[in-house]
Amino acid sequence: MSSVHQYQTTTIRLPKDLYEQARTAVKDAGAASSINDFLVAAVEEKLQQLREQEIDAAFAEMAHDAEYQKSAIEMAKSFERSDWEAYQVSEAAQNADRTTKTRSTKTKAR
Repeated sequence: MSSVHQYQTTTIRLPKDLYEQARTAVKDAGAASSINDFLVAAVEEKLQQLREQEIDAAFAEMAHDAEYQKSAIEMAKSFERSDWEAYQVSEAAQNADRTTKTRSTKTKAR
């Protein structure tokens, strides 16, 4: 299922040296198939950075939110038993794997 893009035509003014750098990146380095595609990608990348900054800011606020901290501690406590059980299962599997490898090494040495 392909997504259908709707386009909005717009006019932008760029500093000449910036335009030349973009044109060179497209022409010589193959950074995009056209200057238009290059600019679209640049705007998309900048918007992604802004979204990530918003998310980071929200997480930073959580560090100072007493209600969130209380909730996070309660949730962690509710998983303590299952976390411990998962850890024990993982350790048992790793120990069994180490034992198998040690036996294989000793058998090959004989």
